[in-house]
Amino acid sequence: MNAATVKVGAWFFRWRSYTPIPVIAILLGVVFTCPAQQDTGNLGTQVLTALGIALAIAGEALRFFTLGQVPEGTSGQGTRLEASALNTQGPYAHVRNPLYLGNLGICLGLLLVAHRAWAYAIGISFFLLEYFFIIRAEESFLQEQYGGRFERYTELVPRWIPRLTPAYPGRVREHFDFARALKKEHNPAVVWMSGLVALVGWNLYCAAALTRGRIAVLLSVEAVVLASFAIVKAYKRGWLRAL
Repeated sequence: MNAATVKVGAWFFRWRSYTPIPVIAILLGVVFTCPAQQDTGNLGTQVLTALGIALAIAGEALRFFTLGQVPEGTSGQGTRLEASALNTQGPYAHVRNPLYLGNLGICLGLLLVAHRAWAYAIGISFFLLEYFFIIRAEESFLQEQYGGRFERYTELVPRWIPRLTPAYPGRVREHFDFARALKKEHNPAVVWMSGLVALVGWNLYCAAALTRGRIAVLLSVEAVVLASFAIVKAYKRGWLRAL
């Protein structure tokens, strides 16, 4: 694998929590500019919004499911590549990058709800660019770590499009670790869910359809999101167990 590609991928991997920030700032400038009286009653707009919400939830579900199965030292959220084991079972028996596939679902879901041409172009282009490099850096690392075993795995399991039947039987972990998934995922989840609420509210506002009833619903949803986040954060820090 090309050394320059791997080096760029390692850089993106290290800073992946921060590289989206300028892109998100640009997207905010694109999205939060009202189109001319967007018709929220239009069937096409409603379908796109519903599809976007469903896709984002599906992406989050895949991430949550994956994080509850993988052992520590793999599929981490740190700044360096690590692999205490080669995950080949569970979601990894269907697709090599289930977490990134979940990210793609969330990204595409939010873009569908935003429904602006420039947002599609910028968001999808950045996603594909960043993960092109990150995945190749990870694969180079795993190749060095596991050699022929990893090569065999790549022959059986695709990068992005899941295979219907598992290439490897069994589970990564005997029991699903619900607490681990919550602890690992509550930060990114509250960000994209809050963003989704803001997008829906902004679209309604731009279409002059943001009624008091809809404001109340959106605020209620956001309150549930923030309350859930606060509870998980308190549990993670041990405050609830001290009560």
